[in-house]
Amino acid sequence: MVWPVKNRLMGGLAGALMLSLPSTATAATVAVQPQAVQGAAQIRLGLGELFENVFRYIQVSTISDQEEVELGRQINQMVLSQQYQLYNNRQVQQYVDRLGQRLVAASDSRDIPFTFQVVSSNEVNAFATPGGFVYVTTGLLQEADNEAQLASVLAHEIAHINERHSIQALRRAVLAQGIAETAGVDMNTLAQVGYQLAFELPRSRDYEYAADASGLQILQAAGYSPQAFVNFLEQLMDSSGQPELLRTHPTSANRIRELRSQYSTNASATRQGTNTNVYEEAIAPLN
Repeated sequence: MVWPVKNRLMGGLAGALMLSLPSTATAATVAVQPQAVQGAAQIRLGLGELFENVFRYIQVSTISDQEEVELGRQINQMVLSQQYQLYNNRQVQQYVDRLGQRLVAASDSRDIPFTFQVVSSNEVNAFATPGGFVYVTTGLLQEADNEAQLASVLAHEIAHINERHSIQALRRAVLAQGIAETAGVDMNTLAQVGYQLAFELPRSRDYEYAADASGLQILQAAGYSPQAFVNFLEQLMDSSGQPELLRTHPTSANRIRELRSQYSTNASATRQGTNTNVYEEAIAPLN
């Protein structure tokens, strides 16, 4: 796929990230025939406005919250047009969003909106992208036994966003692709890289362990048992086949060991969100 970029400002991209100057900008340059100094100045101004409209460059290391949300919206469009479809049921969507927003409120969240979406897929998976976008598959909802288990997964993804793991991963990917970050990166190109990070590239072990630890704190702050996280991981390990959620994360046995070391037995005594019947009623349209 080809994405627009100023040739003199950007280095070549390896692999699939091949960049070229858009035909509209090239055509505009060829068509201009300045007749005087004043006319040339006007043309330079016009070309500047053209590039300002066509190109949107940002420095990944200093990306603002507003820019991150904009980036997340672009990635979201790609997710829902190229990878998944939204699950078309208001009850389930609203249930997951309410739970997600409750966990956000219990966390040391950043000042950005969070969007929780259920997507139709038999995969047992959940993931987050920049700008507060969290996705959970219908397959994962059906695999979970109760609300506390689902909350543990959402808390983990919220932690990724709060810690800006996606932005840090984007910066690493941009530098690895040979793009001169100091010159800025086109927003469309950055969205493509962000999309690749969500689905095609392995997740950082350090980020996953950090999100587990922070997610555990969010889970407990919201009143759920931290044991729910461990129980769900163990349940996934025992399931037939390997769920997508486990393939894209560090070894589950190591994660479970780390999680158990981070909470006391007393902390797991709460029973909130463990009623199976209540949970099954909330996701009844899936059954």
